[in-house]
Formats: sequence, structure tokens, C-alpha cells
Amino acid sequence: MIKITIDFGAFIYLLSSVIILFLWFFGERKEKFKKKEEDFLWQCPLCFFEYIDSKNKEISRCPQCKTLFKKGEKW
Repeated sequence: MIKITIDFGAFIYLLSSVIILFLWFFGERKEKFKKKEEDFLWQCPLCFFEYIDSKNKEISRCPQCKTLFKKGEKW
């Protein structure tokens, strides 16, 4: 049987708790970042070119055909 002092047991318990909280926090941040990345993906309704535009939220200009359009607008 392995003998563990109370100090060492408390240290292991607190260290494992901090590691779990750290992994949970950074795991949540990755999911939120992925959702935001999809918001920047645009597809031109005229030429169907897909591109990323992180500057504009509602209106964008297609880099290929130079058409201005709103997000979700269909032609």
C-alpha cells in the first residue's frame, strides 16, 4: 500500500482540479472561436466564390467579381 501524507494528497487534489478547469476553459474558447469563424465565411450569389471577410458584417464585396451584396441575400 502506498502511504500519502495529507499535504501531498491535498496538493494532488488541487492540482488536478486546476488542470481540469484549465482544459475546460480553453476547450470552450475553441468552440466559440469556431462559431465566429463561420460568420466570416461569405459566398457570392453571382459567381459562387467563397471567401473570408472579417471586416464587414452585413455588406461585402466579392474579391473575384467585385459585386456588393448583403449576407444571406439570394439573386
